[in-house]
Parts: sequence; structure tokens; C-alpha cells
Amino acid sequence: MANIHCNYYSNALQLNTDINVVIPTPNSDELMNHKDTSYWREGAKYQVLYLLHGTYGDYSDWCHLTSIEKYAQNHKIMVVMPSVANSFYQDMVYGPAYLTFLTEELPEYLGRLFPASTRREDSFVAGLSMGGYGAWHVALSKPEQFAAAASLSGALMFPYGMEDRIKDPKAPWPFRAIFNSTDVAAIAQTETNLFVQIKKLQEQGVALPKLFQTVGTEDFTYQQNQAARRELEKLHVEYTYEEAPGIHDWDYWDTHIQHVLDWLPLANTTV
Repeated sequence: MANIHCNYYSNALQLNTDINVVIPTPNSDELMNHKDTSYWREGAKYQVLYLLHGTYGDYSDWCHLTSIEKYAQNHKIMVVMPSVANSFYQDMVYGPAYLTFLTEELPEYLGRLFPASTRREDSFVAGLSMGGYGAWHVALSKPEQFAAAASLSGALMFPYGMEDRIKDPKAPWPFRAIFNSTDVAAIAQTETNLFVQIKKLQEQGVALPKLFQTVGTEDFTYQQNQAARRELEKLHVEYTYEEAPGIHDWDYWDTHIQHVLDWLPLANTTV
């Protein structure tokens, strides 16, 4: 397994940015025990999971606080962890274009620099909390590009539930810079709202990515996740849901990212 930290200038963001990239490679266990390492061959491409952080986080969180490196090695999938500050994965009105970075520039960059497949059937996105919302938002913004999206304890009803915070200048999210507005009702009518995105794709006859949702029963986002389930069912969207005892913490996410990897349509080999 290789864990590669990249710092590079992003034209989409107009600044230097950091990403971590985990790539499965033959390890000592595989070699000593004569396990199959045929995935490691010239010209092979890996399926890719874009793994997103939450509020206050960055590209390093998943590697520091979970065993994602081991899980990526076991599943033979490349995992890419970017940084987007507290942007809620939007193209900011006054600030970097984080959604464009994630959906356009970063996949092209990875395809040039690493053995990363860019095919839809090999491209997935997942995240926690703000990044759980971000995972669905990214995939629904580019359904022709991403086959599946998973939310762990996600803020799936965003911007609803933020009525008090969105006007607070001390809130961690720079909402006025993101949207040039603090009007939650108006923002909710745009494609910032996941369910506006879904309705638009349904009207256009576009196939949705597969959706996965998990949340702890003691998590403060639990009721928000139940509201999201009701919206999905109103729209007759197929999705996979799970819940388990747990709060909004890394113990829950370390356990349930393994469930996400088991759920993804992985080839368990390079393509």
C-alpha cells in the first residue's frame, strides 16, 4: 500500500491544495503468504473512491483517524482524500470553486498522474457529516461520472436546519461568501438542495447514482437523516439505509466506511 501526499496548484481553486492518495500495492502479507497480486500489473487502472471530510476537517482526517489504508488495500481500491475547507462542497460566489475542482479538475489530474480509472462504473464518492452531504451533491451534480455515493451521518437536508447558523458571522461556514445570501428558503430552491437535484434528474430521465445512507441512532443528525429518508421515499428513489447505535464520531465512521466498501460495486481487482 502506498500513501501519497500531493500538494499542487489547482487552477479551479486558484490556490495550492493538498490531497492524500492511497493506492493498493503488494504488501509483505501478500508476498509471504503467496496471495494473488495480479492486480499489480502494468497498464492496470484502479477503481477510485473520493472520500470527503466534514466541517473543521481536511485531507488528512480519514488517514489519521480511521484504518482506511488497510481497508483500501483489502478491497483493492484507490482512495482519494481532498480538502475543501468549510465550503459545503459548493462553487463559492466569493471564493474557490470546490464543486468544479472535485467533479472536473481532480479526476482529470488523477487520471494523468496515477493509475486511476475515470470510467463512471469505477468512480465513487463518500463522506461524513458535511462530506456526507457533499458526496451525494457531487454525485448528483455529475451522475454521468459517478456510479455511487455514500453518506455517513450526513447533513442531507442542507440548507434546512441551518436557519440560525447561516446568519451567524462566527459560524464555521462562510455562508455569505458561499451563496451571497443568508436566505435559507431561497437557497433551498436551488440545486444546493439534494432533493431539487434529484427531481431535476428524474424529470430529465437521467439515471441516478446508487445512494447509501448510514447514521448513528444517537447522532444529532439522526432526525435530519430520517427527514431525508422520507424525501427519498416521496420521490420513489431506491437507496440503501442502515443505522446502528452510535454518535457523531470517528468510531462510527471507521466501522461504517467498511460497510460502504462492502456495498460498493467493486471488482476487487484493477481494471
